[in-house]
Amino acid sequence: MSDSESMPPLYVPKKRKAEELADLRNEKRQLELEAKDAQKKLKPRGSFDAEFWTTATEVESLHLRKTRVVSDISISEFQGKTSDWERTDVARNLFEQIRAQEYRVRKFKAQSEQLSQNSRTRRFCASFMKLFTTSTLGLGAKERAGAGKRDSSEQSCFRAELMLQYKSMHDTQDFAWCPILGEYVEVESVTASHLFSYKHGQATMDAIFGKTSPPELFSAKNGLIMCSKIEKVFDSGAIVIVPDIPERPLRSALQEWIQKETRDYKTKIIDPAGLKMEKDIIAIGGLKWKDLDGRKLQFKGDFRPAARYLYFHYCLQILRRAWRAGPGQHAAFTLQEELGKPVWATPGRYIPRNMLLAFVEELGHRYYDSIIIGATRRRGRPGILMDAAAAQIANKEEDKEDVSDTDSGSED
Repeated sequence: MSDSESMPPLYVPKKRKAEELADLRNEKRQLELEAKDAQKKLKPRGSFDAEFWTTATEVESLHLRKTRVVSDISISEFQGKTSDWERTDVARNLFEQIRAQEYRVRKFKAQSEQLSQNSRTRRFCASFMKLFTTSTLGLGAKERAGAGKRDSSEQSCFRAELMLQYKSMHDTQDFAWCPILGEYVEVESVTASHLFSYKHGQATMDAIFGKTSPPELFSAKNGLIMCSKIEKVFDSGAIVIVPDIPERPLRSALQEWIQKETRDYKTKIIDPAGLKMEKDIIAIGGLKWKDLDGRKLQFKGDFRPAARYLYFHYCLQILRRAWRAGPGQHAAFTLQEELGKPVWATPGRYIPRNMLLAFVEELGHRYYDSIIIGATRRRGRPGILMDAAAAQIANKEEDKEDVSDTDSGSED
């Protein structure tokens, strides 16, 4: 099955006449009001029943319609060819948003239909509920469920723990080490970045990776200290962190990497369109964005992030890379061709096989060989990996106004 056959058709924005733009803007405002009114109905009375998920479908559908209208407005205001607009950051972000919202509409509708067929109230796992009830963009139940508002002291402790474990601070000056740049930068210019988003919550982390003691949502294993400029690119999906081994490694090389106590990693550019490749990253040092492709991470000590959380980030960015492709840009789905050969040796050590299969089915089967190799026999709810990824993408507009999943130099 080809990627274009396995993924739902992408909405194709329509270029409208100038006199139609006023009507489009009015339609956008009307949809915003309707979504706000619909969200008020989302009050689960002790249980999330079929009626709740029917309303959730209505709310997310309204947000989806609004995003489509926004894309129509954007392309209509663009001075140039449609094909040129499709390659802009604005268009790519809209395509990504539409894909995520379409996925959530399908999931909400499926839950409603499933509950309607069974008169008994079903019990859903905590991780599932948190993924679908913590977004003000989607269900608007952020304070009632999920991770809730983050405690600033908790994030400050997370930042301090990263600094300690990675030996980030300079001995005598107020500088911190960025392992991607391989140099010290001002401490105010580094970010304590989560690999597995805080917003998913500990229950979702446990459901995907299995429980750990102690929990690792705010563990140094789930984070990295990096230059804030690089963190924005890392978070946007332009670069990923992968094992530092050849792209077509021999089995012996794979085994050697797996068995190392201290593993080496490198950065890989998977979406060069999101970068100004020839531009310097920072004013000093002379390192350009293009230099990050294949660049080995340089750590100050032996501590490393957990491979399972780096792998989750990798999966999320594969999804974003595919969903950003516009109409007719099916070549963008063949991510494997751009990467050569994806180098995650044993992803199954981190995520159960049935979760990975559900993820691959959403993307298209060209990803099968690169993702399923070595999948563990441990089983979990199949769709949760995909649910987490879609929730993180669908909620990104909310994140612009809310506390992000990172903490820069501020400690307040």
